[in-house]
Amino acid sequence: MKPVDSSFRIRGEKIYLRPITAEDTERVLAWRNAPDVVKNFIYREKISREEHMDWLENKVFRGAVHQFVICAAADDTPLGSVYIQNFDEVHRRAEWGLFLSSEGARSRGIGTETGNLILDYAFGQLGLHKLTSRVLAYNKPCVRMNEKLGYRQEAYLRDELFIDGKFEDLILYGALEGDVR
Repeated sequence: MKPVDSSFRIRGEKIYLRPITAEDTERVLAWRNAPDVVKNFIYREKISREEHMDWLENKVFRGAVHQFVICAAADDTPLGSVYIQNFDEVHRRAEWGLFLSSEGARSRGIGTETGNLILDYAFGQLGLHKLTSRVLAYNKPCVRMNEKLGYRQEAYLRDELFIDGKFEDLILYGALEGDVR
């Protein structure tokens, strides 16, 4: 995939998505490393500034990942981040994920609106046929969001991951172009 142009915006009702920049680093690291965010990630290690900059330089700015900052439409307040990664251009599929800040962005429909915008972008602009999501089964808000967006559970993997000293179940979701609209 090509990198996202820095002036590109995806506009919704309550939010808009803008490409992540190096200037977002401290904010994104604070969000991503917050305990209430990390608990829902498969990869639990703290991300350093250097690792994040390497991610930007070698993944985002080269187009291997399309990552956006979610902003409030009313006042431009950054609320979280959403990304599409693991592009498979032959089979026209990719994986998405998001994380919202701890400062009140949750339980307001922001995740669902973000998910709808990403589905429109993935199918309408990127020409993907399938978008997938991996969700820890205990993350009930994310489970509900994926199902509300029209994703279908494609697999339930019992004791798939060993996290924080115990095995956890993982749910694989998929949405096909045309399934969700």
